[in-house]
Amino acid sequence: MFVRLTAVVALLAALALAPAAAQTAGFHPKADVSTRLLVGDADDAGSAAWLGLDVRLGPEWHTYWRSAGDAGAPPEFDWSGSQNVADVTVEWPAPRRFTEADIDTYGYENHVLFPLHVRLKDASAPAHLSLKAVLYVCSVICTQNEAQLEAEIAPGSHQNAAQTQIDEWRHKVPRNSSPTLSIQSLRLERQPKPHLVIEAHAQPELTAPDVFVDGDLAVAAGRPHVEPRAEGDALISIPVNGLDQTGLQRPLRVTLVDGERALEAALPQVAAAPSSSVSKTAAATSSIWVILGIALLGGFILNLMPCVFPVLSLKVVSLIDHRTTDAPPLRAALLATAAGILASFAALAVTLSTLKAAGAQIGWGLQFQQPAFLIAMSVVLVAFAANLLGLFEIGLPWWLGSRIGQAGHGRSLAGHVFNGFVMTLLATPCSAPFVGTAVAFALSQQAPQILLVFAGLGLGMASPYLALAAVPRLAALLPRPGRWMIAVRALAAAAMIATTLWLIIILAEISGIATAGVTGALLLAFVLALAASRIRLRHAIPAALATAAIALVVVAATRPPATETKGQEILWQPLVPAEIADQVRTGHTVFVDIGASWCVTCKVNETLVLDGAAVHRRLASDVIPVKADWTKPNDTIAAYLKSFDRYGLPFNVVFGPGAPNGIVLPELLTQEIVLDAIDTASRPVTAH
Repeated sequence: MFVRLTAVVALLAALALAPAAAQTAGFHPKADVSTRLLVGDADDAGSAAWLGLDVRLGPEWHTYWRSAGDAGAPPEFDWSGSQNVADVTVEWPAPRRFTEADIDTYGYENHVLFPLHVRLKDASAPAHLSLKAVLYVCSVICTQNEAQLEAEIAPGSHQNAAQTQIDEWRHKVPRNSSPTLSIQSLRLERQPKPHLVIEAHAQPELTAPDVFVDGDLAVAAGRPHVEPRAEGDALISIPVNGLDQTGLQRPLRVTLVDGERALEAALPQVAAAPSSSVSKTAAATSSIWVILGIALLGGFILNLMPCVFPVLSLKVVSLIDHRTTDAPPLRAALLATAAGILASFAALAVTLSTLKAAGAQIGWGLQFQQPAFLIAMSVVLVAFAANLLGLFEIGLPWWLGSRIGQAGHGRSLAGHVFNGFVMTLLATPCSAPFVGTAVAFALSQQAPQILLVFAGLGLGMASPYLALAAVPRLAALLPRPGRWMIAVRALAAAAMIATTLWLIIILAEISGIATAGVTGALLLAFVLALAASRIRLRHAIPAALATAAIALVVVAATRPPATETKGQEILWQPLVPAEIADQVRTGHTVFVDIGASWCVTCKVNETLVLDGAAVHRRLASDVIPVKADWTKPNDTIAAYLKSFDRYGLPFNVVFGPGAPNGIVLPELLTQEIVLDAIDTASRPVTAH
């Protein structure tokens, strides 16, 4: 071990003290390394092109793979000076192992070509690729070499001779499938010491296999031990360090190389090993009380989140109704509202537990992905609005509307329970501080724990009503009912209708314009039928107020964005989890934004923070922006959130050289939070 540490220190010192050697495009030997850029063909659409970074090394010199091993450093690439280039993805040919004084490094000798997939901003215009490449090369000594390379990419498809050479090296890049090589299983075993186990099959049989492991900087892998089996099968064991305390924080990539053939597979996140079943049980028992405290606090904060604003009018009218003479006793009404909130959380817990037991996708606020829920909530809200406007108080056309309307009026205990139930369902399309932690813990447990944690969330959200019930004198601070209540009810009804329009817009995104149009038309017919039989002159003022409020909401929602100049457009990329690690490894900073049309907090973050001038400039310039929309069910997004122990929205994370495992941002963003995270992630890690 002493010899290994001494060698590592010596290699790092050599890298730190070696002078940088600048080179230009074309072969210009210096320090036994030369580089050039080869321009290949554009794809059929012309939106991307293939280039190759060609590296020639002198005898006994080698450079490094995307993971250098025990010493050295991987290549670094900077494309910031390019024009009409959206992003560049580097492909890594299969490496070989170099061993010196018990030090293992991974890389290439003599000659390597890195295929570069260059995505263009404008396919019809020429592009200029400016590449600053930093290569670390070693022989008896190690040097750091810089090359500034330039290449012009003409629009359209080409028949370039260089494409043949680029394709030749692309065939050396490990993929997740191979015609002659397969990985039957890949698992992590912890006894007697942590090690990866690969069951591989090869035809023809393996001759000189090697295995390279990367993806989590905290994990170091040793040399593989290969045990041949019959008919081309082999059992390969690779010792790994760094898993005992923290577990596997990021998925590992395992690359199996055998001569000219190679194969890549991924091992997902693995939790830290429990010290014993007794300690695991004790930890779970102690943590549940901490989680319950977090759930109580998160439930209370949920009352203050933007997601609650669309249903805030329900709370206001419900509280004011407590002062009317025909209302139930104040304490009973408040307790009934709290019971409705608790019943709603219990219903969510039972539903999620059932779906989890059935193996379905689960998460916080996912009821907004279901068309039936959106239609049902639209019906309820329209009934509430019509009742608040006085369109039906007696003689209802339909008994169902009557029951819903009486519940919406809120002047019976059942009405208060129903109010609390609906408020909770409409207030949970997005997460809140502490809510995400509690939900993540709950959904990783069994049904009893899910029910217990959701009960804690419900108690937290119901706490204002419980406080008023405990001290009824606080209700004296509420204003007494009067003629001003007509205007309040009209505004509340307008808020209900605006929320209904929002739900119908989401329904259109999920189920199509036809379904949303039919739903909206039926609801409008329902309101017009009530209005035709009940409208009176005394309702003209509140109806006008409601109409004006709705018009303002529609205008605000549909007006074009501000014309102020924020710089170039943000080129959002789709979420492909496997590509993020590649982009970070090549020196890029990646900002991931996952939202949904039904997530109000997501829209607030987008409008107030991501569209802000300072953040907009960063996302449009030196950061790769990635966006995913979870409005509809999506298994990839659900699995990605789960890898961070998150089950709700909004979700934002920043990756970069200084944060390869990602910096997860809070639910409510500020420009300072986002910019600080980008700066931290962009800062390269200094080796010691």
